[in-house]
Amino acid sequence: MAKEDAPMLQHMEMGGESISHMEDTPSYRTLLKAGLLTVKYRKRVFEDIFLENDFMQNASKAGNLKEWFKYGACCCCCLYSCTHTEIFVPAGHIGLLVDDECNYLFAQPGMHNIKSVWTKHVGTKKLPVNDQLQHGNRVILVVEQGFVGIAFDNGQPVLFPPGIHVWKSETLKYNQAVSLDQHVVKLGPYALLTVDEGYAAVTQNNGKQQICMGGHTWLLNHKNWRFEKFLTLKIQTDDLEKIEATSADNITMMVTSTVTWRILDPTLAATMAAETMSICEFGKVSSDITKLRKDVLKQAIASLASFMGGVNYSDSFGMAAAAANSKFHGGGGHNNEPEAEQKCVDNPLYDSARMVSSVEHANRTTKSYGIEILSINILSAVPNDMSLTKALACGAVASAQALQAETAARGNAKAMKIEAQAIAEKVRISSEGEAEAEIITAKAKAEAVHLIADGNTKASQLLASCPVAVDLAKMDKSATLIGKNDKFFFGQEPAYLANLVLKGGAAAGKAGIFG
Repeated sequence: MAKEDAPMLQHMEMGGESISHMEDTPSYRTLLKAGLLTVKYRKRVFEDIFLENDFMQNASKAGNLKEWFKYGACCCCCLYSCTHTEIFVPAGHIGLLVDDECNYLFAQPGMHNIKSVWTKHVGTKKLPVNDQLQHGNRVILVVEQGFVGIAFDNGQPVLFPPGIHVWKSETLKYNQAVSLDQHVVKLGPYALLTVDEGYAAVTQNNGKQQICMGGHTWLLNHKNWRFEKFLTLKIQTDDLEKIEATSADNITMMVTSTVTWRILDPTLAATMAAETMSICEFGKVSSDITKLRKDVLKQAIASLASFMGGVNYSDSFGMAAAAANSKFHGGGGHNNEPEAEQKCVDNPLYDSARMVSSVEHANRTTKSYGIEILSINILSAVPNDMSLTKALACGAVASAQALQAETAARGNAKAMKIEAQAIAEKVRISSEGEAEAEIITAKAKAEAVHLIADGNTKASQLLASCPVAVDLAKMDKSATLIGKNDKFFFGQEPAYLANLVLKGGAAAGKAGIFG
């Protein structure tokens, strides 16, 4: 366990048993480490409130009735009433009594039968929360979680953490319970600060400035260590007031712009620029940085005016025309164009490189009081002379039209060149295709002839190897020689026909049988 947690553990342990979830938040831990929380009066359970001479529950209705009959049978009923005090204390309440020596006593919840002539019951009160139950010099205080009870003992502050606290004292006087859910909590002469991340708290310790950074809870441990205000460390964006600025070509313009800035060094800013001794109403937290903001805006305006004094406003129309033409035709120059024509020049009013130099100019002053300007941005710059604006606009339009015509002509020439190249390529591809097709056709024909010749050769070889096949081939060939309209006259016997068919067309011709 860390050494800084040892005091907290020592305060949380009571009677050998630790009380969990009592002072385990940053606010309580801060007070514990400073040794300001008093736990010696805190009781672990409700029953620990009562001392030895206090009254515990000792009666019941049956017991009281039995005691009453005992005194009523032997003596007068008035004697019982004078010597006995019957009280009932509801749950969550405390009975208040005073004995014969004027000691202030408590009675537990329940039924009590007190056998005493001098002990008097002076009341019954509910146990309060964040308030005291006082009975003479005896006090019961219940402090709710998230609060701190404040009391004073001989002028010295006493702070009570959550729990039940009981004391008997003539000088210790309870004051109030204070919630810890505020950013600034007054605890008598002390103050507890909870600073969010992104902020810093400015405090004055006997005139010496001290900065409490965000993300922590801080204790101002004496009355002269006072909280002054909060400073935001977040990025700020403000509108600069419209200013009249004169450009390098003597054109007076109305400029609208913004500035983005932040507090870089809160110690330097609080010391050199921020108002830290302004009086605020009690309970209100000050985070006003009006003076600091005005200083930043004035310096930003001065740097912006210096920037505008180096800009030729009339050039912005030529740049706008070139940019519009580039956008209209798809942007980008041609490979055969001069480098000056290919380069796209930004509007000088929105030149980021030159604006950075303006920001640096402003930061040379603002960093002396802990401020960093991140950017200055021009939203619009309109000349006061409207006729001048129209004249410059006409020149810009004419320039844009000329650039458009030049770009269109250059585009048409390039399109014609591309079209001629396409036609030539098409002719070349068509010629190569036709030549290749003729070569393929010739190769196919040659291959077909070769295949037919090869097939005929193999067929003749097969016919020659079989006489019957040869005869059949002769018959087939002879049959093809006879047409549909041919007539034959045979002057021989029928057997001659068979010989005629086998001998073929040549033998028949010699016989003179064809008509």
